[in-house]
Amino acid sequence: MNRKLLFIGLDGTTFDLLDPLMREIGLPNLEKVISNGARASLETTIPPITPTAWVSLVTGKNPGKHGILEFLLRRSGSMHDLPVNQALRDSPAIWDILSQLEKKVIVTNMPVTYPPAPVNGLMVSDFLTPKGKRDFTYPSDLLKEIESKFGPYRLYITEVYAPGNIDKVLDQLFDELEYKTKVTEYLMENYPWDFYANHIWSTDRCQHELWHIWDETHPLSSRQEVTKHRDRVMQFWKAMDEAVGRMVNKAGRDSLVMMASDHGFGPIHKFLCFNIWLLEQGLLVLKESAMTQFKRLLFSLGFTPEFGYRMSMRLGLAKIRLAAGVTNRSQLFKIINKLMLSLQDVDWSKTVAYSKGNYGQIFINLKGREPEGSVSPGVEYERTCNMLVDKLKAIIDPNTKEKLIGQIWRREEIYTGPHVESAPDISFLPQDMRYKPMGTLDLTSNRFITDVYGNSGDHRMNGLYIAKGPNIKSGIRLSKAQIIDVAPTMLYLMGYSIPEDMDGEVLTEMIDESYLKANPIGSTQALETQKIEADFSEEDSEEVSARLKSLGYL
Repeated sequence: MNRKLLFIGLDGTTFDLLDPLMREIGLPNLEKVISNGARASLETTIPPITPTAWVSLVTGKNPGKHGILEFLLRRSGSMHDLPVNQALRDSPAIWDILSQLEKKVIVTNMPVTYPPAPVNGLMVSDFLTPKGKRDFTYPSDLLKEIESKFGPYRLYITEVYAPGNIDKVLDQLFDELEYKTKVTEYLMENYPWDFYANHIWSTDRCQHELWHIWDETHPLSSRQEVTKHRDRVMQFWKAMDEAVGRMVNKAGRDSLVMMASDHGFGPIHKFLCFNIWLLEQGLLVLKESAMTQFKRLLFSLGFTPEFGYRMSMRLGLAKIRLAAGVTNRSQLFKIINKLMLSLQDVDWSKTVAYSKGNYGQIFINLKGREPEGSVSPGVEYERTCNMLVDKLKAIIDPNTKEKLIGQIWRREEIYTGPHVESAPDISFLPQDMRYKPMGTLDLTSNRFITDVYGNSGDHRMNGLYIAKGPNIKSGIRLSKAQIIDVAPTMLYLMGYSIPEDMDGEVLTEMIDESYLKANPIGSTQALETQKIEADFSEEDSEEVSARLKSLGYL
């Protein structure tokens, strides 16, 4: 069997958005693929964030095995973080497996592919590439070839929402989508491939920045902005659909086509600062020094990062979070942490727990793991975790009088593998996902719950999965699909056995019974992870971290 497979990553897309759009404006290319194939709501990872989810999708494994648990990974024995990169991924991706099977692969823009790995084909890295780097293609001369035909590579999206800046946001989204679609068409036409994986990022950025333009119930929605910009936002989704159609046509009628997203999307109305909650509970304790107490006084009076950002929005300066230059922003974040309360002001000898991450994940200040741990492993650790779970369950939303927190997990309940020890001790999701735990800075506000500002949309647990092609049933909706199921399903439909260490399962519900009967699902030995070197300087780490904060990812 020599079945080609085109995979399109539609970052952040969900049927919660696309189904209404298909009814309102029509997305004929997506509708055609769906009607001729299968669709499913795709359950994503905990937390539902870009690097963790995409790496789980391409490896078929849970984060405890592949090790990509967040945008920033904690350095052992330190409170400092390291931005994720491909060298830190502790599992082979599907393109690594296919390369070893001597299949030709092309990978473009997929998250966590910097630095690019040697593959049996081509690779173009993603937006996590440090700015200024020119080594983000494999082979290295591929970049020169692409830029000679299409101009400077559109590696980054930099425009963000601010009043009066919506057209610039949309200009860049249209440009980035068209540029990368042209590159994809060129590579599909001019290089041999059995497997092509391409990532579309602009679908994610559009929803982060402009959700309130089509959702008129959003607290940030403005009648004036909706009237002026909604039609053009709809045109972007039409352009996305046209790009999908162009790629599917290039793949050819006999190819397998799959699309998936790393997570879903929806509105956010409130931010939650869990370090403030821990401070209120007496579980995070500040130093008694004069400087920290002075900063605490200013903080209580409203001298907070939230206040600074809201003021910049009113003055039309919020766009400087991307326009000021990453080096300057990195220095700005350092200054903010010096002038305002941060984890640098914590008395770790008295602190039990702290929050770090996109969804309010909580870490115990554990002896032997944290540099200044205060909680002993064993009985005290277990007692502390149980106490925190009970406290989280007891939080009441002051607006609805309902419980604020929904599902809560200890790390062993959702992760397995060698990297479990690096995971948050406690993870959870709000009962209402319109409430977003905020992790841009250590202490963003002097209140636990604040009204939203900046981004109006954020992640949900339900992404999407679409598949069509030989041996896939037409017009079927799957009852269940997880993000870790995508890689083994790809391998199976391409005619290969599944590595025994993959956690996902083949989505047999969508596959013709005759094919399943003639091709029993086989298992094969796990493959070793290809080791690559990442030349990440301290400046590179700070640059990527600052850019992720500016985009609202941290």
